Amino acid sequence: MSKKQALTEFHRGSILAAAERLFSEKGTEKTTMDDIARESEYSKATLYVYFQSKEEIVNAILLSSMVLLQKKIRDAIQNNANWFQAYDAVCDAIIQFYGENPAAFEAIDSQQPVDLEGASMDKSVRDILKVGDETNELLADFLRKGAAEGVVRIELPPTETVLLLWAALSGMIRMAGSKSRYIERTLKTEKSAFLRHGARMLLDSVTKGRTVD
Repeated sequence: MSKKQALTEFHRGSILAAAERLFSEKGTEKTTMDDIARESEYSKATLYVYFQSKEEIVNAILLSSMVLLQKKIRDAIQNNANWFQAYDAVCDAIIQFYGENPAAFEAIDSQQPVDLEGASMDKSVRDILKVGDETNELLADFLRKGAAEGVVRIELPPTETVLLLWAALSGMIRMAGSKSRYIERTLKTEKSAFLRHGARMLLDSVTKGRTVD
């Protein structure tokens, strides 16, 4: 990498780090380009040299987050030979990742509907969709592996099941984040235990019967 490329990456990284802090504190919608310029200590004109819009910044954060999460999911599957232990590791990786990267959740929530047939789709959006498809297929293959081992219900369509599991788990993560005090007061349990129990309930819905504690 040349010095010019390294400097560009440094400035882009500094801007994205500032944006992530603001998205976590204020939310994506309430954060403006002026806010990001002040937080990153760049002029607004300089900001636009590296990113044409806030949407481009959101997409860059989302893409890097999705790539990192995909790696964590792949590692969880590859590092656990037992299918049930791998399932727990995958859920733990997802829960921990979004706990440590709230801006990623903000970025996902802020995404506008995408015209999948649009010929002029932005490259960053295409990259996001590509990584998302790859991650979903990784998880679908994981379900197929479980079905081949006789633990996952074979009648479940893998891709549809993956999307339903994402919807359920992300909903639980969001609820645990916004209602943690209510959960602790009502259930007398911590957020982490609530999420682990929820993940195990999802496990029971796709398997023929749990064989590990």
